[in-house]
Amino acid sequence: MATIIKELGPCVVIWDGRGINPGTPLEFQRTLGGVIFRYEELQVPIKRDQAGETEVSAVTTGVVNPELEVNLSEIDVKELNHCFMNSTAVPATNLKVSNPVGRDLYQDSRQVIAKPIENGVVSLVETEWLYLHRAIPRVTMEITYDNAGQRFHKVMFKGFPDNQSGRIHELWRYGTD
Repeated sequence: MATIIKELGPCVVIWDGRGINPGTPLEFQRTLGGVIFRYEELQVPIKRDQAGETEVSAVTTGVVNPELEVNLSEIDVKELNHCFMNSTAVPATNLKVSNPVGRDLYQDSRQVIAKPIENGVVSLVETEWLYLHRAIPRVTMEITYDNAGQRFHKVMFKGFPDNQSGRIHELWRYGTD
């Protein structure tokens, strides 16, 4: 059966975590402003003198690593802790973040899945899911304290090429293996 790409609606985002609780994926169910997937193939134009400035072909030069932008709403400290590269939340009532300079991010990369929601029910149909095989979160916070806008925490899941058997060099996919 062909993969179905849902035309409209929210999703939940499931991340395998930073290895803090192996085998216990985090499920982000509350987002604000949509979840955005970005992927871009890079190309360099091929020209020749005889065609002037007209491009006669193009050559691929790779891709911009895929990203899944997730604006987390109503998140608790314990969940948010997993999104920072160098943080602690013990007890789960405070969050302490330090400077993660020099950390190899790939070692903490894990699978991220976006599962569509229809009529309030998370899809169980794997052919509808978007997978980033290896991804790492990057928090970009800008919180406004006012009485006009709702606060959220922006987390960008950056994808890397996979290094696991059966998916070597893959970045992402729709549907099942």
